[in-house]
Amino acid sequence: MGRAFDAFVKGGWTVESTTPGNETVKGTATVMADGGGNGGFTIVWAGEGAPVTWSGGWLLRGGHLRIDVYDAPQDVDRLTGGEALTVPKEVGEGAFLLLPWQPPGHSGTGDGQQLKVTYKNDVLRIVHTERSGGESVHVCTRAA
Repeated sequence: MGRAFDAFVKGGWTVESTTPGNETVKGTATVMADGGGNGGFTIVWAGEGAPVTWSGGWLLRGGHLRIDVYDAPQDVDRLTGGEALTVPKEVGEGAFLLLPWQPPGHSGTGDGQQLKVTYKNDVLRIVHTERSGGESVHVCTRAA
């Protein structure tokens, strides 16, 4: 039995992201949802020194999930226009999805980038395969 996408993503998550260079960062995310396919998010990345906060918004329409980062550290460009395609309206336990991915600043998904998404036992795992074949892995665990 699935949950509407909004209900699925809404709430608190712990996040661990590993880049193709094998660097790992950890943080917490809060996802807001209005029930109509719109929402926002805040991610607070832990690290040496003060935590770093990113915030942005998301919009799901017709299977297209658009993600925009509005606030990030000064040395990071504003990331707008990232879009996953064929995103379902509902997500269930044991989900496995392979989604075409258009990174921010790209004009389409023609270069083969994709997101492999799995969800089981409150753990959402997203593997971003880049055009070069490198992978970023993002493991998000639903906060209690």
